[in-house]
Amino acid sequence: MAAKIIAFINFKGGVGKTSNTVNLGAALALDRHKRVLIVDLDPQCNATFWLLQHEKFDAFTAEARQKTDIEKTTFQVFQDALRGTKLFKIQDAIIRGLPVDDFGLELIPNLHLLPAAVDLFDTEFAVNGTALSRFLPSLRNALEPVQDDYDYIFLDCPPNLYYVAQAGALAAHHIIVPYNPDYLSLSGLKILCRQLHKLDEKLRLQRQKLHRNQVCGVTINRNEKVGDAYGTAISQLHSQVDLLKADGLVHPQCKVFHPIRKCVRLAESTSHHKPVLLHDPKSIGSEDYRTLADEFITHFDATP
Repeated sequence: MAAKIIAFINFKGGVGKTSNTVNLGAALALDRHKRVLIVDLDPQCNATFWLLQHEKFDAFTAEARQKTDIEKTTFQVFQDALRGTKLFKIQDAIIRGLPVDDFGLELIPNLHLLPAAVDLFDTEFAVNGTALSRFLPSLRNALEPVQDDYDYIFLDCPPNLYYVAQAGALAAHHIIVPYNPDYLSLSGLKILCRQLHKLDEKLRLQRQKLHRNQVCGVTINRNEKVGDAYGTAISQLHSQVDLLKADGLVHPQCKVFHPIRKCVRLAESTSHHKPVLLHDPKSIGSEDYRTLADEFITHFDATP
């Protein structure tokens, strides 16, 4: 069975896109024995940095890097589309069994990464009208050879809806919106879902053999039980998602997942280059991501 390709998209930064892709991917791979590929599409390279040790990450960012390093990143996928080259080879680019400890031991053998490069910053400015028809399906085409190798492919998209994010939406079967429970995030959710709906309409001709690509779930991140504010915000979120379903702006089975609580150990895990389940298996962050993994499997097994 081919992988379910899921894009984590929000046009706001700091809402938990990378945390969701890395930690949910780790929970699925480590505890549920799923085969997971994380695809880093963000020029900030946060997923790449989170899962790689400093010296390996530097290979994708140092000015003196070798040409072959850049060819093994998502940047090259889009460069090939823009220039008409065929330098990207996905089997060579995927880094398998991450993270790796100081002795070279793969800590989560089923967790793989297709890394990003900071050069993605330049990609958006290089797209023009004549190249767009090649650019948008380039990621989908690049992933096709490995779809049968995974249960899930997670796309960590940049915090916008520009061309790279659009290529992610076209490649994906479903969209997850990471969300912080506050008023400003709530006010932006309907705008985001409306824009994603318009994007789906725009890409419809290129998705003729696929289901509509709608928002299929919302993850709640950095939840705190302080006063009534967060409880009220989550209640309002559920109401908003019901309205979005009624308006046809999200998938009819769109689900608001169990919240991920604010957790110091989760915040620490980035600097240790490990998912929170490895950094502190007993933390509330690890507990919440295990719960989310179970919900996630159940939801997407039932969602076409």
